[in-house]
Amino acid sequence: MGNLSAAFFTEAGSKRGMGHLVRSYTLYEKFRQEGAAVDFFLDSDLNYDHQFEDIRYFKFSELTIKQTYDVIFIDSYEADLEIYEALSEVAKITVYIDDYERLEYPAGVVINFAPDAKKLYFKKIKKGRETLLGLKYLPIREEILKAKIKKENQIFIMLGGADIKGLSLKIIKSLDDVPLKKVIVINDQKLLKKMKDLKDTKILHKPSNEVLVQNMAKSSLAITTASMSLYELHYLKTKTVIVAINENQENGEKQLIKHKLASMFIDLKSDQWEKEILQEITASSENRDKITSFIDGKGVERIYSQVLQRLRG
Repeated sequence: MGNLSAAFFTEAGSKRGMGHLVRSYTLYEKFRQEGAAVDFFLDSDLNYDHQFEDIRYFKFSELTIKQTYDVIFIDSYEADLEIYEALSEVAKITVYIDDYERLEYPAGVVINFAPDAKKLYFKKIKKGRETLLGLKYLPIREEILKAKIKKENQIFIMLGGADIKGLSLKIIKSLDDVPLKKVIVINDQKLLKKMKDLKDTKILHKPSNEVLVQNMAKSSLAITTASMSLYELHYLKTKTVIVAINENQENGEKQLIKHKLASMFIDLKSDQWEKEILQEITASSENRDKITSFIDGKGVERIYSQVLQRLRG
């Protein structure tokens, strides 16, 4: 749809990770590939130009927008209702990517792809608001969809791209006795220096998407946060242990375990979390049951189709 215009507003950074950025950019690329005129706005204290193209950096707190769009996507934990309302006024359709019914969103389309979204969220019908709920709307990026899955005896570790609680080094050290190669993703230059002498450890410092996905696809086990990386690892048939780095992720861990998206949840408030993660990884490395993913990878297509239907309707 060559005449379509779309804008994407989201956040990432040293204290926010990359989950919102990854899923919003996945949708951005779909609209761009279909010929839409697209803009991507990112509120971040880090620069991601090494990994993503055409990002326009901004701050939600200083947002002013004069241009109008056919569609605006907003994916945020920090933008307040006033910002959502302001953006909805300059778009024919506004789409809100949500994780836990964070706000009473304005009129528009709310997407929440949690496994139990239909049971948990948006039970009250608000005039002018529609919902797209459940895993069928999960936006899996193209690099993941095209990845070749060939498993090796290695553990993949990625804590939200930012490791805002500084856990990477502790986790690596807790797994010293596990006879598997460790692959860990980090962005912090200081942390890189501390990890350079670790045994059986491959460090991916600000990796390209290609390198990142290759390592995700060939890892047999993983430790990550309850975010987009978990869904991507499940699609790649990687058995995963999740750790929560914020309360929002803690609230969703039960449904992730119930639906077998993760094998275990590690509570970082526990005094025994390092022992627990060692026990789970050791048991998982000995039990090599194959993962069967029930994520079909068509979420982006479904979202794009639903947006077009509403524009034409």
